[in-house]
Amino acid sequence: SSADEEVVNLLAENDHNVWARERIKQGWTYGVQQDVKAKQSPQLVPYSLLDERTKRTVREGVREAVCTLLAFGYSLEPLNQEPAKLSQPCPFSTEKCRVFRPDKSNAVTTGKWYFEFEVETDGTMRVGWARPDCTPDKELGSDDQAYVFDGFEAQWYHQGGEALGSTWLRGDVVGCLLDLVERSMMVTLNGELLFNEQGSELAAKDFDIDNGFLPIVSVGVNQVGKLNLGRQVDSLKYFNVCGLQEGYKPFAYNMERDPPLWMSWKQPTFTPIQDSDQNLKIYAPYTPQFRLMHQPPPFISPKFPDNRLIYRISGC
Repeated sequence: SSADEEVVNLLAENDHNVWARERIKQGWTYGVQQDVKAKQSPQLVPYSLLDERTKRTVREGVREAVCTLLAFGYSLEPLNQEPAKLSQPCPFSTEKCRVFRPDKSNAVTTGKWYFEFEVETDGTMRVGWARPDCTPDKELGSDDQAYVFDGFEAQWYHQGGEALGSTWLRGDVVGCLLDLVERSMMVTLNGELLFNEQGSELAAKDFDIDNGFLPIVSVGVNQVGKLNLGRQVDSLKYFNVCGLQEGYKPFAYNMERDPPLWMSWKQPTFTPIQDSDQNLKIYAPYTPQFRLMHQPPPFISPKFPDNRLIYRISGC
């Protein structure tokens, strides 16, 4: 039936994506011809770009599996294939993370830009690009203001997450590339481009430029990383490998000094406690008091032997 064929097509695409992801993890890249020694394959492309003969071969293998399931009495139906998105930008506690970015005045709107982030602990951190209006009260990538890579989870985040590349290790260097001419973003790990499950190196594309972008990093508790915006080009470890030849420039190129960084900081606030508050209740029927005894220095003769002061603590 048409419904079964739809399931076959979806499973065939998924089967190809799983195969491509495993090849990418093994170091394979796209090539015009099959070359096992060089680890290149012409089939390492998104499923939609495969030739019809290859698609038919993949579908036939999947169709046999589907027919077997139907013969055993199973029923199949396609799931919703819409990308997973957060219904609301998730609330984010800055106590769990610190967010760093340059000043808004440094936002770029044209050109091709590059910076690096060295991983000194292999825990939860996110690095990438954000719009100037990105606020630290939301987790980076949970809304439309940031495009970031989390190497601890091997995920790319922008209004939700999708798999990208492999997890990072201590000492790895992440390269973030922003092309405002072609409107695309790419990520490298130790100079090697990271690919998504569709076999594409483009982590983001066709986005609106608007007010431009800034490098941004979020660092979890007890995590350490080193942000290098490239004011001294020689300090970039993998720029010559991937970035320089493609026409990218370090983000801090030609700056006289390193741009200042803004850091998120949770400022404590104080608000009155209402009598109707359901979370906090005052059980004392009167305002608390304490007694403070004041003892004058011994070299001063006290005029009043019993010198007492009473202070009141106010909850207002």
